[in-house]
Amino acid sequence: MCLVAVGLCRADENIPKESDPLHKETSATAETPAGDTPVDPISVHPLFGAVVPDGDYVPMTNHQRFQLFERQTFSTPNPWLRTVISTGISQLQGRQYSWGGGVEGYSHRYASQYATYVMRNTFLSVGAWGLGHDTRYSPSKSHNVGARLGHAILQNFLTVNRDGKTTLNIARIASGYGAGMIATSWQPNSKWSAQGIRAGNEQLIYGGIFGIGREFGNEVDRLLKRLFRH
Repeated sequence: MCLVAVGLCRADENIPKESDPLHKETSATAETPAGDTPVDPISVHPLFGAVVPDGDYVPMTNHQRFQLFERQTFSTPNPWLRTVISTGISQLQGRQYSWGGGVEGYSHRYASQYATYVMRNTFLSVGAWGLGHDTRYSPSKSHNVGARLGHAILQNFLTVNRDGKTTLNIARIASGYGAGMIATSWQPNSKWSAQGIRAGNEQLIYGGIFGIGREFGNEVDRLLKRLFRH
């Protein structure tokens, strides 16, 4: 983990500050017209994660990439809530049955799920950094619900590069299967060729579900605010 941090920070030092508009701000906020509320390009939704801001695409700096990795892995509710959900599903399905049930079984599964999540997000962040790909969700520009649903599912397999062009999300796909296979080394009665591949498949399914949440996150947030006001 330390090597990742050092690598990203050193690479960031080599980027000319005047050529990187996002370095002009001491905080990680995007420039907005006067009177508008600044948008944090690496803001992390408690459940759905980070989203590419509206407007012209601006790639993240290396420093922002590391900040986003830290937020989506340790310091925001996002990784903990997602692990709670995946652990609950694993417990209901009776995965790693030798861990048993109840609080003790849940604690074993939670630790396993979170460790797998940290590995997966590390592989994803480093791979995307090396390829110049974005780890944030890129929203659809359509107003059609069906088109947005399809876009959300496809975004689990696609991402954008430094130029804002759509490309295959190699890092996300590889990190899901890679972390799932490594996790079988501490999970009882597991084989990487079976449980590891299944874990990778499940991450693609979960990714599609969370992608839909990201796509319609603003609408859901506005609806909840209206309900709580009344």
